Amino acid sequence: MRNVGRAGIAACMLFAASTLAGGAGEWTESGPGWWGSRPEQKVSFSDNGITAEWNMAPGAGVSYERPGAWPPSSRVSIRMSTDNVNGTGNEYVPSEAFFPVSVTFAFGKDSLSLGFLSRVGLFFRHIWSGFPPSGIRLTYAWGNRVPQGSMYRLEEEETVFVVAGRDEAGKEISVVRLLSADFQAAYGRAPKGPVTAVLVRAVRPPGEIGPLKARVALGFPAD
Repeated sequence: MRNVGRAGIAACMLFAASTLAGGAGEWTESGPGWWGSRPEQKVSFSDNGITAEWNMAPGAGVSYERPGAWPPSSRVSIRMSTDNVNGTGNEYVPSEAFFPVSVTFAFGKDSLSLGFLSRVGLFFRHIWSGFPPSGIRLTYAWGNRVPQGSMYRLEEEETVFVVAGRDEAGKEISVVRLLSADFQAAYGRAPKGPVTAVLVRAVRPPGEIGPLKARVALGFPAD
C-alpha cells in the first residue's frame, strides 16, 4: 500500500504546461497532472521577480518557471511564509520530497558525470515526478523534518537549502543569498555558466490533512 501511495503522490505531482503566455524570459505556469488541482492563488510578476499567495487543499499544486541567463554571482531575495507544513513523505527521498513552497535556480551549463545508467534512472524517476530544469539546481525550501539551516543533496544534481521548517510555521522568513557562494558550498567549485531558469513551486500532496496557506516574494536579481 505504501508503494501505491507513493506512486499516487508522484503521479499527482506531474506538472502539465498551462495558461500563461510563453516566450523567452516569460513566466510559464504549470499545474499538477490528472489527479490534482490548482490552488486558489493570487500572483503578480515584475521584471525581476514574482509574488504569489496560495490557499492549497490536499492534492493541490502549481509551478511557475522563467528561463533566462543571469550571472551566477547574482544575489537573490526570498521571503516565504506558510501556516502549515507537509507532514507526509520524506524530504530526503526525491519521490517523496514535496515542499509547501520552494524556489529553485538551475545552472543549465553545469552538470555532473553520472554515467549512462544513472542518467537512465533519473529519466524514469522524472517521468513520475516531473522533469526539472536541466543542469545543476539549488533549491531553497520550507521543510518539515529537516531543521532550518540544513543543506543536503536531494539528487546528484540538486542541493536543497532548508530556509525554514515545522518550528517556523506561521512566521515569515526572509533571506538574501549569493548563488555563486551557495553553489561553491554545495559542489566545491564555482559554477561554469549562468543561471538559466528559475522555478517557484507550491505543493500540497493528496495525503495531507487540511488546507495550507503559503506565500512567496522573490526578487532576482535582488535590488
